Amino acid sequence: MPQTLGLLATLTSPLVMFVGLFLVLRTEGLKWRIAWAVLCFVGVGAFWMRAADGHWGFVPAAINILGTGQQAGFYKASIPLGALVSMFICVSVRRARLQAAQRRQNDQA
Repeated sequence: MPQTLGLLATLTSPLVMFVGLFLVLRTEGLKWRIAWAVLCFVGVGAFWMRAADGHWGFVPAAINILGTGQQAGFYKASIPLGALVSMFICVSVRRARLQAAQRRQNDQA
């Protein structure tokens, strides 16, 4: 069971990063789009697990760009904090643009 959780963490971390990148690329009116896109691939902390015996560890002070890297026999993941911040900013920008469009539509009516 612990190996399954390690594999799940290893697969989930890059998935969140790519979802954040997709939102950044698809959000209209987002300033500094390139910076937000790069920030999507910044992770904080490093989780590692040896697949053979389930021995694991966590390094909280690690800052990773483009994930934690690969090593045979280990599952590695990081907390995709940059992607989560980027997704929050994208949702905020989308919400603000939607509210502005609704206000314009109400003013015209």
